Amino acid sequence: MKRFEQKVIVITGAASGIGAATTRRMVGEGGKVVIADFAKDRADIFAEELRKEGGDVQAQYFDATVLKSCLQLVEFAVKEYGRIDILVNNVGGTDLQKDQNIEDLDIFYFDKAFRLNLQCAVYLSQLVIPIMADQGGGNIVNVASVGGITADLRGTYYGVAKAGMINLTRYIATQAGKKNIRCNAVAPGLVLTPAALNNLSEEMRNVFLRHNVLPYLGKPEDIASVIAFLASDDAGYITGQTIIADGGLTIHNPTVADLVEIMQNKDNRI
Repeated sequence: MKRFEQKVIVITGAASGIGAATTRRMVGEGGKVVIADFAKDRADIFAEELRKEGGDVQAQYFDATVLKSCLQLVEFAVKEYGRIDILVNNVGGTDLQKDQNIEDLDIFYFDKAFRLNLQCAVYLSQLVIPIMADQGGGNIVNVASVGGITADLRGTYYGVAKAGMINLTRYIATQAGKKNIRCNAVAPGLVLTPAALNNLSEEMRNVFLRHNVLPYLGKPEDIASVIAFLASDDAGYITGQTIIADGGLTIHNPTVADLVEIMQNKDNRI
């Protein structure tokens, strides 16, 4: 299946985690990908690996907190490939030492958190929409988070910014639809990226697993599949939507896991 043959795709945060899995998926389906990442050395190594496998890719340094870097990324993609068909706004993250609960968070971290998680997506979209319109259409996929839908104990800025990403998706879809430009989002739950594995203990991961409906936690490839679907013509009549890919974490009453345990214990006593 070559759903992205002759398509030029820009993916931010593309050298690891969900971004790397999405890059590999789209290259495997014939796409030409610009791997945009702050970790340029890692991006270069990844790009070389994909080229050896026959992929058509280019690596570009990208700092999502700097607007000039957004402009340079778009200019680089157009210079290298002459067009941009798909933009995947995947980059994001937060510093949980500063981004805590509302009482304890660092108020001076606000600007950086929002530049990283929302402003860069706004600016990149603003830059690529005229290019896509001149080409006759295009596609933007935003990576949000269930943190933009449900609240958490910390990561306040991250959650609020991701909520903004979800509504940004609707605004882009509404305002650019007549230009034949679609925009959708995916909101992952906990995904076992290298960052998650390094920062969450097994005990903490098991808390998420306990409340998932499915008996396993997600992998980067699971989210890459959703992104690839939304970016492809298979989703040609879908726009402005956010697909929640969280293993069922947010679909049920939060007491379900506890009640199941109580009922099982009761049955075992009978």
